[in-house]
Amino acid sequence: MHKSLLLIALSLLQIQLGTCEGLLEVKKASELVAMVGQWEEETMMMMDSESNRRVLFMRKRYISYDTLRRDLVPCDKPGASYYNCRTPGVANSYTRGCSVITRCARGD
Repeated sequence: MHKSLLLIALSLLQIQLGTCEGLLEVKKASELVAMVGQWEEETMMMMDSESNRRVLFMRKRYISYDTLRRDLVPCDKPGASYYNCRTPGVANSYTRGCSVITRCARGD
């Protein structure tokens, strides 16, 4: 809504005049586009999260809508990586060998 009002105002004015040492300075169209882009970023930062999520979904730039779902668990296996979602093997399975010093399994 605000963006459309701003664009209408810019299209009606077509140029922006600023005073610089008593002379009029006409801004280029690229500068006006940059100003609108900056305003758009500032407005995005002030939006609540739900509105921001909808805008991001409409743009489809960075995050997919499925990623933002609360009930989506990337990997439901405990201890598994998100990238390699497999059940991990036995961690540090230690088996001690029998040596002469420990005398294991010997009746001596």
